[in-house]
Amino acid sequence: MHICRRDRPRSRPRATSWVAAAAALALLSACGRAAGSGGGKVEVVGSFYPLAWAAQEVGGARVHVLDLTPPGVEAHDTNLSARQVAQVEGADLILILGYLGFQPQVEQAARHASGRVAQVSEGIHLRPSEERGLSADPHVWLDPVLMEQITLTMSRALVAVDPGGKSGYEQRAARVAGQLSALDSSYRSGLSSCHFTSFVMTHEAFGYLAEQYGMQQIGIEGLTPEAEPSADQLRTAETAISQGKAAPAVFFEGTAEGERIGRTVAASVGVPALPLGTLEFDPAPGNYMSVMRANLANLEKGLQCG
Repeated sequence: MHICRRDRPRSRPRATSWVAAAAALALLSACGRAAGSGGGKVEVVGSFYPLAWAAQEVGGARVHVLDLTPPGVEAHDTNLSARQVAQVEGADLILILGYLGFQPQVEQAARHASGRVAQVSEGIHLRPSEERGLSADPHVWLDPVLMEQITLTMSRALVAVDPGGKSGYEQRAARVAGQLSALDSSYRSGLSSCHFTSFVMTHEAFGYLAEQYGMQQIGIEGLTPEAEPSADQLRTAETAISQGKAAPAVFFEGTAEGERIGRTVAASVGVPALPLGTLEFDPAPGNYMSVMRANLANLEKGLQCG
């Protein structure tokens, strides 16, 4: 699968005028309309990797997909240049989770888009957030059941902008939905008989998944992994593990900072540190399905399942 990636962001967000945006649109290169699509393909922008992945899987050869989040950068931290704003504003279909405060610059650009904006979290009961700037927990894509719902919402949006591709979109969406349903079955089976049902996670991204499969997540950093964990958060996590109330492991997201914090906490209580991919950026050479399967394997190991 080829998903066109965005340029690495500037160090700070920059205001973008309509003149600058128009100029940037005219200069699109390898990741833009001129070189990337051709042949009248539907221009689709995914605000971050899981949406771009699903759009390519459902869209097939009829779409050209741009992933706005660069490799190694958490979706929370996505900043847009003038060129990227122009691509959002000129796309046929813009896929965002919703106006949640999750990716503020993307959400702002989407408000000025000329194409169709699909808020793929519509119809999903969102977990509340107490963190500044976030109206809800955005991590719905880490629950296979909710990701299946997102995929079907995306398919309907593609049909709306390109009715001629309806049959193909629906067929491919059904195939992806079937894969996600099978993934859900694997999670239900694999997590059905675990010695522990609570686990410590650095970035508190697995609330939806934990809720879906009868588990409890104990977060160290919170929903946005931007600050050092507080002494109270560390104490709570360490106490839960040492008292046997949580699995004897610390799970961390696949960033350098997440791994540093996870391994530090794990070492302090003498337990292993295990990775869980949050899929906020392209995990190449893997993909959504391979990362989710690896996550299940590590959860089974850490929670002592089977």
